[in-house]
Amino acid sequence: MIHLDHVNGKSVMTRINAKTELFLYHLLWTAEMIATASYRNLGGSFESWAYNSGFLRRVHELEQRQFLESEIDSRSLQRVYRLTNAGKLMALGGRDPRERWGRTWDGQWRMVLFDIPVIESKRRLRLRRILRQHHFGCLQQSVWISPDPLEPLQDQVGKDPIAAKILISFEAKPCAGESMGDIVMAAWDFAKINMAYQEHSQFLKSLPKRGHPFAWKKMQAWLGDEKLLWDACMELDPLLPRILLPVGYLGEIAWSARLNAMREICRKISATKPDA
Repeated sequence: MIHLDHVNGKSVMTRINAKTELFLYHLLWTAEMIATASYRNLGGSFESWAYNSGFLRRVHELEQRQFLESEIDSRSLQRVYRLTNAGKLMALGGRDPRERWGRTWDGQWRMVLFDIPVIESKRRLRLRRILRQHHFGCLQQSVWISPDPLEPLQDQVGKDPIAAKILISFEAKPCAGESMGDIVMAAWDFAKINMAYQEHSQFLKSLPKRGHPFAWKKMQAWLGDEKLLWDACMELDPLLPRILLPVGYLGEIAWSARLNAMREICRKISATKPDA
């Protein structure tokens, strides 16, 4: 699995497999929201799951990749592992919605325009794939926009140079009375984005209520399904700066509902010893 991470203002491609990402995701929601985030306070069942999945044998690799950090607990003298910031970001799929919504915008649109000949269809498809990975909006098949700087895109496109008459990029502002809202709605399909969030929010209602007995294996399956639905939202949503979000956008509401659901899971873990 490939993710685009932002490091020092640039995006880098990071490869992790699906099991590793799911493991980090489980650790994020079932440990990081508890006061002391570690394997140790999650109960034996989580450790058993991690061991059976091969992750306790691969903890050193995750530490080397700086997804996990560890220290010796002074009281128990046991090694305690926690997610690093990079691990948290990876568990979130490579983008933190709160950070993305809260970033500032300089009022400039970044535009990529291209006219690649039909005989070079592979190059055209590759460019569009890169633009989608960077969550550009599509005004036309050959006109794409983003509110963010183009340096990460240039790093990738630079490996496959294209003449200016075929591809060119600009920083621009609308000059014929177009509103920011009109531009946003034309470039991204927010009806489809909201439908994905509605599906996710509907699924959250299937979380067992607090009074129900805790079943760790069922909760693992629930978390896996929830992650798939959230990933579908993240694939569609550019996570624009808040100033550009359209009226009726459901992303922030869905995120808040997600946090509430995960807090409920953490309360259950804290109050009940999970099944083996």
